[in-house]
Amino acid sequence: MRSKRISADEQFLLIMECRQSGLSDYQWCQMNDINPGTFYNWISRLRKRGMVIPMLSDQGKKTSAPLQEVVKVNLIQDSASMPAPLKVEQNTCIVPMPTVEILIGNTTIRFFNNTDKDLIETTLKCMGGVMLC
Repeated sequence: MRSKRISADEQFLLIMECRQSGLSDYQWCQMNDINPGTFYNWISRLRKRGMVIPMLSDQGKKTSAPLQEVVKVNLIQDSASMPAPLKVEQNTCIVPMPTVEILIGNTTIRFFNNTDKDLIETTLKCMGGVMLC
C-alpha cells in the first residue's frame, strides 16, 4: 500500500522540524516513521526548486546509534565514609584515599588508584553498560 502524498510545503515544514530537533536526520525519520531515502529525496527536490534548506548541524550527524543517557556523578570526600587506617609501623599510619566513590541506593563502591582496570570496567558494565576507553 502506498503512503499518502505529502505536498512540497508539508515536506519543507517536516525538514525544518527535523533540522531544529537536534536529532540526526536518521533518528528523526525513524521517530516520525519516514523513510530516510524519501526524506533526502524531498531535500534534493526542494533545493532544485530554489528553496533554502539548512545543512545538518554538527550535533545531529547522520548515525544509527541510539541516544546516550547521561548520568551525573558527584565526587565527594567524606572522612566518615573512608576505610579504617592501615597500620604499617607502630607510629605510622597510611589511610587509603578512594579515587572514585559511587553511591547507588544504600550501596557504596570505592575504587582506589591501584584498582585493576578490568575490575573497574566489569563493575561499571554491571551497573549499566558503561564502556571505558
